[in-house]
Amino acid sequence: MRRKIVASSWKMHISSLDECKLLCEELKEKVGSVETVEMFILPTYPIIQTVGSIFQGSKISWGAQNVCFEERGAYTGEVPIKILKDLGCRYIEMGHAERKSMFNETDISINKKVKLCEKFDLIPVVCIGETQEDLDNNVGEITLKTQVLWTLNGVNKEFINKIIFAYEPVWAIGKSEAANSDYVQKTHEYIRKVIEQECGDDVAKTIRIIYGGSVSPETAPKLIKCPDVDGLFIGRFGLNSDNFKSMVESAL
Repeated sequence: MRRKIVASSWKMHISSLDECKLLCEELKEKVGSVETVEMFILPTYPIIQTVGSIFQGSKISWGAQNVCFEERGAYTGEVPIKILKDLGCRYIEMGHAERKSMFNETDISINKKVKLCEKFDLIPVVCIGETQEDLDNNVGEITLKTQVLWTLNGVNKEFINKIIFAYEPVWAIGKSEAANSDYVQKTHEYIRKVIEQECGDDVAKTIRIIYGGSVSPETAPKLIKCPDVDGLFIGRFGLNSDNFKSMVESAL
């Protein structure tokens, strides 16, 4: 049985160490002892060490929202994966729609990051999703399939099971409501079918696909019950510890 996940990417919403410490302490108090749900937080680079020091010894893990696509070199402003590993990160987010639209992240660079995660034994959290334009042109499934296949390209089969796909329909990010649960289930089922065709039934049954895109405490219970939804990837609603606790409880 696939273990459920509840995770939150803080983006750049936490803008001070005091905010960071307060939220981490609250999360640790409210859900830090939960063992049956896999939980992790992805803060901005400068506060990773603070987050890790507070979550140390709890059941909450941490990671980073991005990583350089090369291990080392003249890449001004980038962060190497080994430093993130040294800081206790277990998860690396990549491929978010904002990274693609604002910072020119591509399927090729995402694939390089996945392979770096394989080398350093970190877990890639690969965001995939179709845009409204894709839907309007009836190419949503083609877009998703392309993103999945690029992610898996050249990756050893033994590592593929560690990859977490975060399905985030671009048209739902930041909106007042998440995508309809029937639509989410149908799409997750399709993604799993693509993985089955590429990697086989065993991999497709074990790899985890989580949903993100305006997930809230109100929508979480219905989404988490979908058979192919293995967890929730929370944005702004994850910045409140009571909200996060509620969504963890929905995954129990």
